[in-house]
Amino acid sequence: MGKYNQDQINGFDEDFLTSFVELLDLENAENVLDAMGGDGNLTCRMINYCLDRNIKVPLITLLEYSSVQTELARTAIDSDQVAIIHGDVLSMTDLQSGEKLPENSFDRVVIKSGSHEIPLDKQHQLYSSVFQILKPGGLFINLGFLFDDVQERDEFVEITKVKDRLIGAMDAVANRYFLMGEELYRFLDLAGFKEAKGHSFFEYVIRSEIVEKEYFSEPKLNNAMLEIRAAQERATTLRNHGRILLEANRSTMRLPGEITIAVKPQ
Repeated sequence: MGKYNQDQINGFDEDFLTSFVELLDLENAENVLDAMGGDGNLTCRMINYCLDRNIKVPLITLLEYSSVQTELARTAIDSDQVAIIHGDVLSMTDLQSGEKLPENSFDRVVIKSGSHEIPLDKQHQLYSSVFQILKPGGLFINLGFLFDDVQERDEFVEITKVKDRLIGAMDAVANRYFLMGEELYRFLDLAGFKEAKGHSFFEYVIRSEIVEKEYFSEPKLNNAMLEIRAAQERATTLRNHGRILLEANRSTMRLPGEITIAVKPQ
């Protein structure tokens, strides 16, 4: 995928995003990793947050697997405080140089709505890699989907597969995995985190008109929203639980999310 506004698709407004950056406690961080950092929207927000409050901007490393998104980030960000790396979060390796990010080097590692891109069989590796590069006492802050109802999760997976197939994201169709709450905390524990808790709970608010604008504006995709609507109609548990609202010409999905904070022991 090229340029699109993921925060708008997810229903994240300015107040929500500002409160998320506040959680990072950037005034007490020297080195921050924006893992799975996409087009750099969170890194930009961290920089602006610090500048607006006369906080020293920490050294920020943006790590992104997609070469397209990496180039978008390089275009968007011009700061001596930021290193942008086309790299793999699972191995914490620069895909161009082959160099690994040093262990015990970051005060904060942040993932904003990215961990569901990792397949189930590699989720443990993700959190273990995060643990290894954090300094002792460092914080891992994860914002993401987190389900406690398996049927809700599975129905949402089917809806996302329809969308991803329509936009040609076949890797996502095959690999995406949306965690249950108990799965996330098990992976964090296995990685070595001893303090992990849900700091706050929220809802993704995904509106069909925004999805259409961001993904399906080309004429050849005119029928895409009809296919997504059909998938939503099949999601009886999500609809019965009030998580999908179907109206005449639009729909709204309200899906469970959590901001989780985990601490690497000293």
